[in-house]
Amino acid sequence: MQSQLQAAINQLCAEKNLDKDIVIDAIEKAIALAYKKDFGSQRQAIKVVLGDDITQIRIFEEREVVPKIEDHDLDILLKDAKIFRPDAAVGDVVFVPIEMQEAFGRIAAQAAKQVISQKLNEAEREMLFQKFKNREGELITARVQKADFDATLIEIEGVATVLHRRQQIPGEKFFTGQRIKVLLEKVELTSKGPQLRITRASNEFIIALFEQEIPEMREGLVYVAKIAREAGVRCKIAVASEDGGIDPVGAFVGQKGSRINSVMEEVGDERLDVIQFYDDAKKLLIAALAPAKIAKVEFFVGDNGENRVKIFVREEERAITIGKRGQNVRLAGNLINMQVDVITYDGPMEEEDMAAKPNKEKPKKEVSEKVTIDHLEGVDPEVIATLTEMGLSQIKQFEGLKAEELAEIGITLDQAKAVVKAVSKFLKH
Repeated sequence: MQSQLQAAINQLCAEKNLDKDIVIDAIEKAIALAYKKDFGSQRQAIKVVLGDDITQIRIFEEREVVPKIEDHDLDILLKDAKIFRPDAAVGDVVFVPIEMQEAFGRIAAQAAKQVISQKLNEAEREMLFQKFKNREGELITARVQKADFDATLIEIEGVATVLHRRQQIPGEKFFTGQRIKVLLEKVELTSKGPQLRITRASNEFIIALFEQEIPEMREGLVYVAKIAREAGVRCKIAVASEDGGIDPVGAFVGQKGSRINSVMEEVGDERLDVIQFYDDAKKLLIAALAPAKIAKVEFFVGDNGENRVKIFVREEERAITIGKRGQNVRLAGNLINMQVDVITYDGPMEEEDMAAKPNKEKPKKEVSEKVTIDHLEGVDPEVIATLTEMGLSQIKQFEGLKAEELAEIGITLDQAKAVVKAVSKFLKH
C-alpha cells in the first residue's frame, strides 16, 4: 500500500500541479477517518503521520492527561502518559501510538482512496480559487468554446465559465476558438470549483484595456478620473495627470492615435471620447459636450431635490450637443452625475470653449450663416438632405469639426470625411 501510495502522490502532484504538502495532509486525514470508521470510535482524536519518504504510516491517538478518567476515548492517566512522554503533566496532550492491524490494510485503503479523491478535488478547487482570486480586476485573454445567443462558453486557463449576454458588448459576435479579452470581475468558490464572473460591458473593462496600452497609466502618472459608458455605442473617458509635464489626453490617444486605436479594435464600433478632466463640473460638462459650443450653463435643483443642469445652445448646435439618440448629452450628464436639459438659445455666449486650442493657422475666410451646405461640391445629395433634416444646414456649423465627430450624429465615416473635405475646400476659396 505504501509504495503504491507514494507513486500515486507523485503522479497526482505532477499531473494536477498540486502542492505536495496539501496532498499529504489530505491523505493523512483520509486514513484517520478510515481508521475511526472501522477500528475505532468517531469520538476519538486520531492523527496519522506519513514518513518523510511516504513509505511508512504511523497512527496516533490524541489524549488529554487527567488525574481521573472521565472519557475513555479522549483521556489518559498521568502514569500511562509518561510511558509515551516522560515530561507529561496533567492538562497536557499526548499522542499514543496505535499498532497497525493487518485487517486495516484493504478496508482502510479503499475508504482512504474515496476520501483522498474527495480531498484532492477540494485541494485542486482551492488552489484554482486562490490563483484566480488574486487576479480579480485583471484583464485576461480567454478562448471561446461555444457561442450561443444568450451566453458564450469561455475557457480561461483550463477553467470553464460563461460570458452572459448582458456582460457582452451589444452587437458583438464570437466564433469557436476565438481569443478575446475579458475583465475578471469576481471569483467565488463553489462545490464545482471556482466560479469566474467576467465581463466586457463594464466601465472597468475599458479602463483595463487602456491600462494595458499605456505605460504612464501603469506607473500611476496618468489615470481615468471619470468614465461614462453605453457599451457598444459610446464611452466618454475623462483623464487626468499626476505629472504636470504629461498631457493626459495625449497619453491616452497615443502617437497618431496608436493607443486609442488598439482599444477601439477590441470594442468594435463603440465610440471612445477621451477628454481632459476638470474638478469643476461646469468645465467638465462643456469639455464632454465638445465639439458642440455651449452658450450658457445653469445648475438648479429639480422638483424632487435632485441636482440638474440646463445647457443653452444655438439652434445650429443642438443636434451635435444632443448626439445620436441622445447619447452625447446623456453620457456627459453621467460624468457629472446630473440630468442635463438642452435649451435652444439665441443670447450672448457666456461660456469658454473648453475644447478650443490656440489657433496658429492663418485666418480662414468668414462664412455667412446664410451659406448652406448645398454649395458644397462632391457631397452626396442624400447626405446633404440628412444633415439638413438634423438642423445642420449651414456651412458655418461645420467649421472645425472632424470627420470622426461628424460621424457620431448619424452618417457614415466615409460620408463625414467627404463633408469635411468639401467644407475645407470651400473655406480655402
